[in-house]
Amino acid sequence: MGFLGTGATFTADLNLIVQLAMGAALVTGMFLARRKNYRLHARCQASVVLLNLLMIGLIMAPQFHKQVEPNLRLVTSDRYYTLPFIHAALGTVAEVLGLYVILVAGTEMIPKSLRFDNYKPWMRTTLALWWTVIGLGVATYVVWYAAEQPAEAAQTKPAPKGPAAADKQKEPAAGDTVQITVENFKFTPKEVTIKAGTTVVWTDKGGKHTVETADGYIKSDALSADKTYSKKFDKPGTYTYYCDFHGDKSGTGMSGKITVTAK
Repeated sequence: MGFLGTGATFTADLNLIVQLAMGAALVTGMFLARRKNYRLHARCQASVVLLNLLMIGLIMAPQFHKQVEPNLRLVTSDRYYTLPFIHAALGTVAEVLGLYVILVAGTEMIPKSLRFDNYKPWMRTTLALWWTVIGLGVATYVVWYAAEQPAEAAQTKPAPKGPAAADKQKEPAAGDTVQITVENFKFTPKEVTIKAGTTVVWTDKGGKHTVETADGYIKSDALSADKTYSKKFDKPGTYTYYCDFHGDKSGTGMSGKITVTAK
């Protein structure tokens, strides 16, 4: 999990902090230009643009490909996908514009017909667009990782007493159905032991989540509030599953475990 106390992964938290830091660095670069320290200004702005290109390739593009791209049909109706789509579109424009300004200001690679002499409007436009993109990125982070609401009290049964009661459940009889709640970036109960032939039903109470194993034995679509996914377990074994959006196949983050015993 991440280090900001939300449901985000470590890389999502890291990306948020880096983006905010880069935005601050761009503002610092602007003040350096006003003080006519153009060499340090150029190094500052170029470093930010190149670092952002690295962050796009390593973190943002893979997340967009995994979470947004398969659900483009929902971009106009679900803010979970609308915000990152707009963020990605404007972010691409901001990155390309930043690279263009750097190339014009610091190299001779751009043809004369495509160059400009008045740097201020270009740089101010790039800075304004960049901070707009950062704002959209923060909004996306909040919707994805920090805005999930708990289920209504009437929808959940009173939890049994004991420190591990919320994480484990007694073994049901074969053929029974076991319910697992998906909310607050965790599976409740986190661990269950069942007999072969038992069906497990996951019910999403908020946010967007998946239920899956690394080998694909368990594989749900993206679940949203009140959507369910069920799986009948006929083969004894131990199955560690996770949410692909907020967990990892290693069992870190939003994950759970099902132990299936023989009938």
